[in-house]
Formats: sequence, C-alpha cells, structure tokens
Amino acid sequence: MRDGLIDSRVSRAESVAGRLEAEIMDEVVAPGALLGTKDELRQRFGVALATINEAVRLLEARGLIEARPGPGGGIFVTSGSAAMALSHSTLRFKGGASGFSEYLAVRDALEPLICREAARNHGPGDIDALTRILGQMQAKLGDPHAYMRLNYKLHRRIAKLAANAPLHRIYSMLLDSMQDALERADLDDFDGAAHLAEHRELIVAIEGGEGSRLEAAIARQSPSYMVSRAPAPKKR
Repeated sequence: MRDGLIDSRVSRAESVAGRLEAEIMDEVVAPGALLGTKDELRQRFGVALATINEAVRLLEARGLIEARPGPGGGIFVTSGSAAMALSHSTLRFKGGASGFSEYLAVRDALEPLICREAARNHGPGDIDALTRILGQMQAKLGDPHAYMRLNYKLHRRIAKLAANAPLHRIYSMLLDSMQDALERADLDDFDGAAHLAEHRELIVAIEGGEGSRLEAAIARQSPSYMVSRAPAPKKR
C-alpha cells in the first residue's frame, strides 16, 4: 500500500511539473519570473505540499526553475530556460562525431514514437504553440545557431505531448546532450529553409493525426547533416 501511495504522489508531481514546464516552454511565463511560493503553488494545483516539493525537485533537475529561500523568495523561472539546453541533464555528449552519432541513432529510434504520441494527444493550444515556435525559427534563419536552439525548443514541445513519461524524459535528455554538441558546431552552410519546410510539414501532419502523412513527415526528418557537422569547431 505504501508503494502505491508513493507512486500516486510521484504521478501527481509529474503532472504538476509537466503543466509548469509547458508554461515555461511556451513562454507563458518569462525567464526570471516568479511562479509563486510553494504554498501558492499548492493552492493553485490543489495538491499536498509534498507533491509540490517533488514537482519542484523535478523541474530543478531539468534546469527550468530555481527555488530561492527567505523573504522575497519563491520558485523562479531560470534565465533562458525555454530556449537553451537543460543545464543539469544527467546525460552529456562526449566523444566527437562518433559519440554524437550514437546519441542521434537513439533519438531517431525514439522520434517516431514521440511524433505518434503527439499526433494522438495534442489539443488546439498545442498546435498553436508549435506554430509560434516555427515562426520564431523562421525569424532566425539568418542565425543558424539561434535557429537550432529554437529547433530543439520545438522538439521539446512536441515531446511534452507524450503521455509516456519515461519516453519523454529519455528523449529530452538526448536532446540536451545533442544540443550541447551543436553549440560547438560549424553551421555556416546549413540549409535552414529546407529544414524549416520539413518541420512545418511535420507539425501539419501531427495536427492531422496518425496516418500515412505523419509517417511520411517523420521519414523526411534528415539528421545526417547534423552528424557530419556537429563536431566541427566554430570558425573564428
């Protein structure tokens, strides 16, 4: 019975953490903003303080929030958390091109599962959020590194629609490690327009639900560019 109670509390904590993470990733709350005190969050979500403590722990581990004690303290959004890799991930990219390729191979195996979950579970607000990120990506086509940070933001937002919590966590940690590598990549010849078109089609396909269009959109995702370019140092 005790194990069941713990599992129930953790499940509620993951639900609270997921809702707050969605607000952060969708920029409903700005970097540095106060989400509230733990007691305010407890009242907002109608859960026990222990559940809020666990949700805070989960979000701190993902680098999305920080808890500040004392007068004027509370739970704050970390700076840049919606657009950057999560700084406290337990997975870190190592080993140059071959290491990156290994991470990419696992991510590619999970990508169809993530996209099918998104196609099953999305709501109108989710598609609106994904479309806004696509617009931000388009605005950064002239800045490949900024564009790719937003691309990872897009994929994290898609992953938020996965009902399978372990799948979401593993996929997100892989993205964190891959983004670390891409921050050091030479992206001067990146074909952003083609990449953006592929992702626009992917979001349209997710909105349409499971089927042949979604499978075709998943198949058109092209990671080979990132494999060959990621380990190259930035030009000076």
